[in-house]
Amino acid sequence: MRAWRRHLALLASGAALCLAAVTPASGAEPGWAVGPVSPAAFTAQNEGNFVRSLNQLPETCTHVTMSGSLSSTNAATSPVGAVTAAAYAAPGKPCTSVMGNIVRSPQPGWKLVAEKYDPATGVTSGRITDYVERSIVGATRWTTAGEIPWTYENNTGRWKLNASGTDLTVVASQYAGAWLPVGSSIGLKGTLLLKIPGTSTPPTITPQT
Repeated sequence: MRAWRRHLALLASGAALCLAAVTPASGAEPGWAVGPVSPAAFTAQNEGNFVRSLNQLPETCTHVTMSGSLSSTNAATSPVGAVTAAAYAAPGKPCTSVMGNIVRSPQPGWKLVAEKYDPATGVTSGRITDYVERSIVGATRWTTAGEIPWTYENNTGRWKLNASGTDLTVVASQYAGAWLPVGSSIGLKGTLLLKIPGTSTPPTITPQT
């Protein structure tokens, strides 16, 4: 009987070792692959107007540019890139509203976090995090902060930003009165075309295989 019990114990121990060998460790899920090369710089130009909602007051920006870098990751939660420069206007192309032209001062250092990939459409979705921007219209000054959800079409390079609800809010406000107090919701919607500098090739962001 003792020999039989010892045999069962050895079998159980061997099975446990086999399971440990085939069961992936926690956090071993794949990360994100940037193509066609990684790391890669990118530039982005708006396709159509960017539209904002400042506590339901509309604003239009006709010239938007961003640039930064992308890099493959070995962890699904690691940022896949960052925006290091951004502008919402150009000479003769300001952001306009019924309150007047709005001066935008983006504060890049924004991280790009990828979250999901749809293999049927080739679309990756995620968020811009650590978003901060300072703005002025007349004597009114305010700071916006938060996150911007996005989707990215790998085959076209279209990067669609769409913030609503409490994604972006006013975190500091001066001389805005009841129009734009702290906590006000800021909506933002627009599309950028991404390219690798010096080429017409868009970068790709897909899961590691």
